[in-house]
Amino acid sequence: MIQIEDILKNIPISNEMIALVLFALILSLIFKQLKKSRISQDEKNKKGAKYEIYVSNHYKNKDYTLDERGGFDDGGIDLIAYKNNQVLLIQCKNWNAENSFKITEKDIREFYGACHFYVDENNIQDKEIICIYVIPDKTLLANNTIKLFKKHYLKCRYEIINYNK
Repeated sequence: MIQIEDILKNIPISNEMIALVLFALILSLIFKQLKKSRISQDEKNKKGAKYEIYVSNHYKNKDYTLDERGGFDDGGIDLIAYKNNQVLLIQCKNWNAENSFKITEKDIREFYGACHFYVDENNIQDKEIICIYVIPDKTLLANNTIKLFKKHYLKCRYEIINYNK
C-alpha cells in the first residue's frame, strides 16, 4: 500500500508553498464562517423587523398612533405609541427562548436611560410616559430583571406579545 508520506517525499515542495496552502485553507474557513454569520445576522434582523411590525399592529389595534423607528439607529427605542396624553416608548425583542440569551437588568437600565434621553430631547415631560419592553416569552427575562420591572412598574414594564412566525 502506498502511503501519502512516501509520495510527498518525492515531490519537491518548499516550506513557503506549504505555508501558502495552509494560509489559503485558513482564509477559506474564515470566509465561510463570515458568510454564515452574515446570513444568520440578516435572518435575525428580518425576524426582529417582522416582530416590530407585529407589535406595531398590536398597538394600532388599541387605537394608538405609532412612530416606527426600529433599526440600527433607533436610539434604543423601536416604537413610540401615542394616545391621548400617554406616550409609550417601546423596545421589541424577539429573541429565541431556547438559546441561552437572557434579558438582563443591564439591558433594561440601558433602555430606560434611552427613554429618558428621548423624553428630555423631545421636551415631553408633561406627558404620561411609560417605557415598555415587549417580548414573546417571559422566559427571556433573567430573575433580577423581573424584580426590577416589578419595582418600577408604573414607569417601566414588560409586555408579552406572543409571536410564532
